[in-house]
Amino acid sequence: MRQIKTLFLGSNWEALETLKVLHNDKRFDIIGTITQPDKPVGRNQEIKPTMIKEYCLDQEIQVFHTLAKKSLYREALEKFNPELAVCKSFGEILPKFFIEAPKFGVINVHYSLLPKYRGAVPIQKAILEGDSQTGISIVKMVRKLDAGPIISQFPEKIQPDDTNISLRKRLVQMTGNVLPDILEKWCAGKIEATKQNYAQATYCWEKDIAKSQALIDFKTMPANQIDRMVRAFVPWPVAWCLLPDNRRMKIFKVAIVNDPSPKLDPGVFKVIDNDFMVGAPGGVVIDLLDVQIEGKRHMDMAALINGLKNEF
Repeated sequence: MRQIKTLFLGSNWEALETLKVLHNDKRFDIIGTITQPDKPVGRNQEIKPTMIKEYCLDQEIQVFHTLAKKSLYREALEKFNPELAVCKSFGEILPKFFIEAPKFGVINVHYSLLPKYRGAVPIQKAILEGDSQTGISIVKMVRKLDAGPIISQFPEKIQPDDTNISLRKRLVQMTGNVLPDILEKWCAGKIEATKQNYAQATYCWEKDIAKSQALIDFKTMPANQIDRMVRAFVPWPVAWCLLPDNRRMKIFKVAIVNDPSPKLDPGVFKVIDNDFMVGAPGGVVIDLLDVQIEGKRHMDMAALINGLKNEF
């Protein structure tokens, strides 16, 4: 089979891992990439390219920036004339004419089992809702958000201790394992896409993981909800709470103690032996395993607890 002329659209580390897999697969000819333009990064606001651009420059793959402008999308089509376009974590809404131009369409990889959790934060949403599984959906892109026909889906179990980071890494790895074969079969006409059931569609948005949504109230929130919030909100925005003196405390990891001794009233913080504990509703206690208190650096918990013994 001859190589498929493929244009890749993406910007972050997830997209880079997918691009690497396709670039190293002899079935695909990566004729170019479209990525976000160079942007200021970090405290010094140093102008840096995306990971995708850095990789492409090193691999001598042509890079293009569309800047969300239709004229530049038309220029990209004239420049690359792709048979297939693959999109992963790109960051722009594609024009209708661009979506319809490639012979085999624009294929998108979405980290949920569509039509559930269309939108921006499906992994975090699945953890927040306490779902037992998620997965990846490979879809033929249409203009409407994550609404295209499904080419293939692959489920993945959500482990009890999964975080946004750990689950995301597995889904990225799964994408690399299955996407090339699916794309080959799709382009060879061996797969027929299936329309989504619009009546079953649910959505998730950036506002679902806003900092205000990451506030934990140990006096009222059930322990399992607290645990899910902590796991879903790493590495951003990070779950947080207010200590009795109104200092903010970021929470990166917790464990639920169902039969604590001693028991603590909901919202009461206490250092017990070498653990930093807080009471929650239902007679359970939350063991705070990794936290950062406002005004302090992110330090080893043993050192932090030693300094908290006189306070709690």
